[in-house]
Amino acid sequence: MITLSKDMETGVKKIDEQHMELVDRINAVTSMGLKSISKEETQKTIDLLGDYIVKHFRDEEELQKQCNYPQFQTHQNLHKQYIAEFQKLKTEFAANGPSPKFTLTLSNSIVGWIVKHIKSADSQFGKYYKEHK
Repeated sequence: MITLSKDMETGVKKIDEQHMELVDRINAVTSMGLKSISKEETQKTIDLLGDYIVKHFRDEEELQKQCNYPQFQTHQNLHKQYIAEFQKLKTEFAANGPSPKFTLTLSNSIVGWIVKHIKSADSQFGKYYKEHK
């Protein structure tokens, strides 16, 4: 479970609002492993999270392009790596369904990566954006 802390704020309203929505969706997926929910319902929730991740990354990259962010390519590559990792997890779920191992892997992968990414790469972008918008 993720809670947005002060050090995870970028200072860019649109990005911070999307991070809140992203955290809500991540928490919904990770908490599903604790409940008795059908594979289909879990798959739907995972798909919605995946769609939102892509939307968020696209919006964030668009802001980066608008202000000529010098680390755009590096940041975009991080997003591509994460999407590829998320796709692997979706494939694993489709093949094997819900399991404690899947829930743990999903939780660790999503939560760990997103917290680190927001605190480092997104925070750096937030500082740059506020100075150059």
